[in-house]
Amino acid sequence: MIILAMPNSYKTATLNINGLATTPWIAMLEDFLHKHEIDIIFLEKVTRPVFDDIRGFVAHTNIGTIGRGTVILTRDNIQLTNIVCLQAGRGMATMFKM
Repeated sequence: MIILAMPNSYKTATLNINGLATTPWIAMLEDFLHKHEIDIIFLEKVTRPVFDDIRGFVAHTNIGTIGRGTVILTRDNIQLTNIVCLQAGRGMATMFKM
């Protein structure tokens, strides 16, 4: 896991969750996001297609043809644009303004 933050910037993290589909694991992820005040998190090896139940965050999901993928979770007030997804679900790219 990597967490980055600089003055006047968003606090970001990346996490390989290797599935993470059960309700208790999602609750732990939500607790982690709020405890560490993460603004944007990049998740990989996702098998759960919906992350809309994480309080205060918007999910941008890319599940590939083999049932695994990537997700970008952002706080409600962060707008992403130009989201590009790899068809296999293995990557996403986006832009946002501060």
